[in-house]
Amino acid sequence: MNIKERYELPFISLVVAFRGKEIQLGKVLLDTGSASTLLNADIVRDIGMVPEENDVVDIIRGVGGVEYVYTKTLDSLAIGNMALNNFQVEIGNMDYGMEIDGILGFNFLKQAGAILNLRLMKLKIAGC
Repeated sequence: MNIKERYELPFISLVVAFRGKEIQLGKVLLDTGSASTLLNADIVRDIGMVPEENDVVDIIRGVGGVEYVYTKTLDSLAIGNMALNNFQVEIGNMDYGMEIDGILGFNFLKQAGAILNLRLMKLKIAGC
């Protein structure tokens, strides 16, 4: 998978599946410093991913400050021909001053066995 540079940061594309619906996210930040994967609430609302009364609500802290998020379990999160099923993500407003669909965090990168080659701007998933 090719990594593209936007705002001097590494971005990729991925596909999110939730309750039988899919959406492609083309502006997802690769962030090894983010413990979890976060999706933009405004974007994933299009496939019915909205807050529900049984969702866990949490506060996350990062360089951008404090943000309230809710947790969802996806059918799958796919990069190229590799997908993780029943993958848990956080959903938030993501008002960071740049156009962004999500953040692919360390939880996905570790579980998928990701290999980053930043000289070649490539993301490889173990076994793919």
